[in-house]
Amino acid sequence: MIKFFRRIRQTLISENVAEQQAGKFSKYLLYAIGEILLVVVGILIALQINNWNEQRKKNEQLTQYRKNLITELKTDLRVLDSLDQQRAAHEKNINDYIDYYNKESIDIDTLRRKKEGAIYSLDSFNKSSFTLDELSTTGSISLFSDDEKEAIAKLKNTHEIFAYYERKTLDGAIDLIQEYVMATDNFYENKVTAKQHLSVKDWQHNLDSPQYRLFNNQLYSVIVLYRFQKNTVYPTIRKDTEALLEILEQKLNHD
Repeated sequence: MIKFFRRIRQTLISENVAEQQAGKFSKYLLYAIGEILLVVVGILIALQINNWNEQRKKNEQLTQYRKNLITELKTDLRVLDSLDQQRAAHEKNINDYIDYYNKESIDIDTLRRKKEGAIYSLDSFNKSSFTLDELSTTGSISLFSDDEKEAIAKLKNTHEIFAYYERKTLDGAIDLIQEYVMATDNFYENKVTAKQHLSVKDWQHNLDSPQYRLFNNQLYSVIVLYRFQKNTVYPTIRKDTEALLEILEQKLNHD
């Protein structure tokens, strides 16, 4: 009988130990799952923070690009204003010579003075907006919105097209200027010497001289350049520059 109760007692003890062990395993399993969840949540939070930081850096970079572009585009507009004013002054000098040249009765000495006053420059537009090039080479153009990308691409295309044609027109003018210069006595014309070469002596007092024809030819090439700049090149560059500038300022103020 005693043995029987001992077996029952031993069985109960064994079952209690098993239950305790099962309880410990369950607690350990729950603890392990909790630790895994904490690690996963930590990783997700770290990734989210990293994404926030990356986005913040991109936003800061975009803001700086916009500010740089706005500054450079405003500089370009001031350059265009300066070129317009400069060209207008030169056109006045040239037109003064042409108006007198077209008179039926002219005084050759007066014409010579007006010819010497028909000064001009062969300046061309050089953009200050170098950030436009940087955006293309670095791939940072992807930071911008679609309407900004479109305006940037349009302005870059305008720069490239008109830089080419302005250069070609300018080269044509330079060729004719060089032809005129080679047909004159540069020592005498630039007062390096008081002696004038016999082959071109007193040509400025003869309207039928080859030098006058060459001078008028090169002056006309300058007029062609000025008209191209005035009517086509600079208005188009100004229009596309102002369009991009307006979009950038709106984006910057909105953000």
